[in-house]
Parts: sequence; C-alpha cells; structure tokens
Amino acid sequence: MGKICQGLIWTSPLGLGEKIRMSGNNRSVSKQTIEVEIYKTFEQFKKQHKVTAAKYLKHLDINFFPKKNYRKIKFEYEALMRLILYKKIKGFRFDTKLTKYLRRNPKDKYQLGFSQTPDRTQIGYFYNHILDEQTKQLIEYVADKIIEVSEKFNILLDINTLESVKPKKITKQRNQRHQKNIKTRDVCKLFKKRLNPFIDLHQHHNTLYSKNELINLLIHLGLSQDFAENGGKIYKELNRRGPSGKTLLYHLKKTEDIRELQKMYQTLFEIVWTMAKQANLFNTRKPMDVAIDYTEWFFYGKDGKMVTSKKPERGTSRCYKFATINIVEKGKRFTLLALPVNVIEKKEKILTKLILYAKQRIKIKHLYVDRGFFDSVSIRTINNLHVKYLMPAIQNYNVRKLMKMVPAPSVVPDFILKNTRITLVIVMLKDRATKKLVKRVFATNMVMDENDVTLVNRLGILYSKRWGIETSYRVKKHSFRGKTTSKNYIIRLFYFLFSVLLYNLWILADVLVWLHLFGVVEEGHLVTSKYFGTILMSIDPGGG
Repeated sequence: MGKICQGLIWTSPLGLGEKIRMSGNNRSVSKQTIEVEIYKTFEQFKKQHKVTAAKYLKHLDINFFPKKNYRKIKFEYEALMRLILYKKIKGFRFDTKLTKYLRRNPKDKYQLGFSQTPDRTQIGYFYNHILDEQTKQLIEYVADKIIEVSEKFNILLDINTLESVKPKKITKQRNQRHQKNIKTRDVCKLFKKRLNPFIDLHQHHNTLYSKNELINLLIHLGLSQDFAENGGKIYKELNRRGPSGKTLLYHLKKTEDIRELQKMYQTLFEIVWTMAKQANLFNTRKPMDVAIDYTEWFFYGKDGKMVTSKKPERGTSRCYKFATINIVEKGKRFTLLALPVNVIEKKEKILTKLILYAKQRIKIKHLYVDRGFFDSVSIRTINNLHVKYLMPAIQNYNVRKLMKMVPAPSVVPDFILKNTRITLVIVMLKDRATKKLVKRVFATNMVMDENDVTLVNRLGILYSKRWGIETSYRVKKHSFRGKTTSKNYIIRLFYFLFSVLLYNLWILADVLVWLHLFGVVEEGHLVTSKYFGTILMSIDPGGG
C-alpha cells in the first residue's frame, strides 16, 4: 500500500522503480535515479575509509532536485541546497551551530560552494520560504540514503551526532526525571539513526519485517534474558506484530564468514568511539587506564566451531571465549574492541591486537590484566609494546618460596620468570571474600618503592580498577545478551558483539545525561541499563 504525505507519494520503502511526485510540479523523480547517483558518487571514494560530508556533496550531482523560482541574492541555489543536505547529514539541529561550524571549518564551506559563510537568517529564509514541503521531504530521503549507502561501501562520514553541553545551571530535582527521559530518548534516536544502516542482516527489499524490528527483537531478548523462540512470541504479543525468533535466527545465519561479522562490528565500534570523541567524553591527550580480560560463554556438547577448553565449572569444561580491552576510568568504562578467541590463537597475538588497537586511539597510562597473563611470553609482549602493566602473580613454587622469605610490603625488582625479568610486589591486602588480611603478590614494570607508606593503598586502588571490566561483563550478559543453545558460532558471536555494542551505547548515553543535568560525571548510573534498553527498543529512528 502506498503512503501519502502532504502530496509526496511513496510506495514500498525499498522499491527502486518508485516515483517521488511533487504536487504542483510536473516533474517526477524515481528513487532509482536518486540511488544510482548516490552510488555513482560513492564509487569515486570506494578506496577510502573516511570521507567528509562536504567532500562527498561537492561531487554529488543534485540535478534531481526540482528547480524553484529563486532570485539569487548572495548565494547560489545549488550551494544552498548542498548546505541543507550537509546540515541533515551532519546532524545539526540549529542554523546558528551550523554557521559557527562552517567558520571553524572553512574547507567544508568552500567545498559546498561558498566563499563567505551564510548567516542563520539567510539559511532559515531559504529553507522556510523558498523550499516547499515536498522538497524538504526529498532532502530528508536523500540525506538518509547517503548515510545508508555509505555503509555498503564501508565509508565513514564525519557525522556530528552528539554534544556534551554543560548546563548553565543545575537542573532542579523535581525536573531531573523529566529532563533525563527527554535526553535519553533524544540520544537513543540518534544512536539508532546513526548505527542501523551499518548493521547488515542480509534482508531483501521485499522482506516482511524491517531491520529496525529485528534489532528491537535482539534488544528485547537481552532485556528479558530469553531465548529467540519464546522471546519472539512475547515481543509479538507486546507490540501486536513482530518477527519470530526463527526469522531472526534465519537472518543471522546468512552471515557465513566470521571475518565479515567482525568487520561489521569493528565499524560499529568505530562509529560509537567517534561519537564519544565528538561529545568530548574522552580526552585522548590524557593517558587512560585500560584492562584486558577474557570472558567465557559455557558450551555443552561434544564439538563445535571455535570451542575452547576451560577449567571444569557448572558441568562443562568447554566454552566459547572472547577477549576485550576496556577503558576503566571512573564513570567511563568503555569497551574499545572485542575479539573472538580460538584454540590455536596465542595469547601474545591477542594482546598485541588489543593493545595496538587501543594505542591508535588513546594514550595508555596503565594496563591491568589478570593472572592468566602471568607468563614470560605475555609479559615480554607487553614490555615490547612499551606499556606499564599490573597483574596478580600466580603463586607457583618459586613465588611461594619468595613469599615465605620476604615480609610485606616488599619490592623484588629482578625476579626471573623463565627468561624474563620482572618486578614482584608483595603486600598485605584485605581478601574480598573473607575480609581478612592476606599476602598478595603482583607483577609489574612500574616503579615501586617498598618504603612508600602509601604503597599498599596505591596498589589496592590501582588494581581495583580492573574490577570495572568484570562489572561490564555482567551488564553485557544480564542486560544486553539474549540466551541461546545454538552451536552455530555466527549466532553466538553476533549475540556477544551486539551486547558489547549496546553496553558502549549505554555508557555513552549515561555520561551524556550526567553532563546534561549536572555538568559532571560521577560514580553510579543515572540511566540504568534496563531503562536504556527499553527506550532504545521503543524508538523509531525514522520518526520517533
């Protein structure tokens, strides 16, 4: 069925032969014509990973827009049309911010066709008095299509989606809940609009359910901690329509290559990281603490792709394993990268991938890892990457012997672990379970002084940061990851990476709400993971 919107006639959303007809104008434009032009322009940049919106629009032929009776006063009609498209693609809500941005980025201004910066009144007059409603609808369609097609070419556009604006005054308590709800909904809508085009579920244009409905079902499965079959039934009851769990799994299974899935999610992680930087949530010039850890997903069965061995627990000694590197700063525990781990991949290779990926984006202050990396090869790998680390030592024979000989606190600078020299620090710390003081041994390459009266507290505070990564795993598992018994590794990997993506979005949304209401980020969450997931699921990225 067609949908009529103020004279603009749309039929099925993805049919290429459809016409966009302008009331009061004999000209009709097919979506196919528009899409072909958008694709042709992206072809020019197919070897590039990043392209600015201004550079893309400079090369885009916009003759498919209907000509209006416009008497040039100062700026060309085509330049102003490109500017309106630029505003939509970049995500500027106000013309004042757009003009300020153009003044700070003259290169974009010149590429759009301006020698001088138009002011907000000129932009507003052109949009409100020269363009009719049908042309505005067409601009929205073209801007959305450009963002969507950029995903197919794996090209990241420099889209401005978020700002961390500190309030002029603290929000009154009675108004905080209302403001939190509004801000959370605004942020969720931006997230979906920015990320949905880059999630490939291998759908055809005539599919019964939209991509947004399938994504919403995935979110629902995580929030309800349910399996696809039962969760699909409940989701359909709650929303009166929706895909079944079988339909969801059918689309997920269409991805045949693990590397293809990893590439898609790495692009998504990159987009979220870019949004976080645009909102000034992370000062990349300031060194940050990070943690690396493994997380396991129990496997019950004989054989399976990517299944690895583990210590016997809960009736199994087999699992799927994933490695992540997280920023563990106060209130900003953000996952930079997640990798699947197979049986043959060595720890030093995983460490190298994660650390190098992080170092391309931030300066690492300290790295925290667990005792699973207490071996000469892992330590040598970290040293070669010039990173300061801290990890608990495995109490093997030589370490236990040293603990009996040396009082706490002590620093042993040249302990030999096979062919690698390390520094061991022995201190008395309170056990998390028994609350009693026990001897603990840490390995590090940091400078430590046993005569420093703050050594014990310093070590406890430093290593406690690693528990942030444990917390993040619990949230991902219990709020954002659905259940499955499938032995299809693609489904398992998709579920896990999707939970990491939602976790990062939740952290980003929570920080933005903190800044919006109070101007600072403190411990604790203003937006709970369940509330965030519920709002994200209810949002329609197209209209609300």
